[in-house]
Amino acid sequence: MSTAAERDAIATLAEKAFPYFEANQVKWRSKPVTQARLALAIEALADHMRAKRPDIATMTGLTAYREEDGIHLTIELGTLPLD
Repeated sequence: MSTAAERDAIATLAEKAFPYFEANQVKWRSKPVTQARLALAIEALADHMRAKRPDIATMTGLTAYREEDGIHLTIELGTLPLD
């Protein structure tokens, strides 16, 4: 169960990240990503990282990885061609 401080941190991350998902029209299960869905996804990634203790976990547009100081979250800004 998350604390109020953790819920606030997740909401802040979702608020900061949402414009990138909106601008790139990212979809999860054929539905546009909303700020609320993004917050739930961040929470789910954090819960997974704590429960299963993997070094890395990903979903479309998000990557969570473990460092000594905590769980870090990266946002995919786009892709570049391989050639």
